[in-house]
Amino acid sequence: MARELNRELFGQRSSSAEVDPQTPPPTPAYAKADEVRVLHLHIETLSRRMKEFESRVESMFTKVEELSAQNKQRFERVQGHFQRSGEMVKNSMTEVHNKIAQVVSRLNERKISEGVVKEMVDRHSNVVQTFETRLQQFQKVMSDQEMQLMHARSELKQALLELSRLKKL
Repeated sequence: MARELNRELFGQRSSSAEVDPQTPPPTPAYAKADEVRVLHLHIETLSRRMKEFESRVESMFTKVEELSAQNKQRFERVQGHFQRSGEMVKNSMTEVHNKIAQVVSRLNERKISEGVVKEMVDRHSNVVQTFETRLQQFQKVMSDQEMQLMHARSELKQALLELSRLKKL
């Protein structure tokens, strides 16, 4: 399809050149009035459509504002929920840290107590060993003295026997 310019847009040429067979003959004035009415109706229709479109845009804008307000409320609720959850986690972590600190302090106290008890047991063991050593030494001294005593008795008996023999003689 070849493109052609609408000659009515540019008006009639001043020269009386050849008449184009495709161009329509000039329209009478009453036809132009009909065209104006049709154009006026068309403009009114477009105006109504524009108003409808504007009302639709207005209603869509209102809906968007409502949705954005609802989303904002939801977001604030979710944000509040996350803040409360964060605070609960923080409090729980604080409690856990406190309990761990208590357990650690109790373990340290227990280790100190165990160290004291161990030290006391070691001292007691040393005292018992010292006592056993002295007891053994005392028993050795006693057995030595018993031996000396027995030896002295046997000598005394022999001396008595000899004295009695000397007396008989």
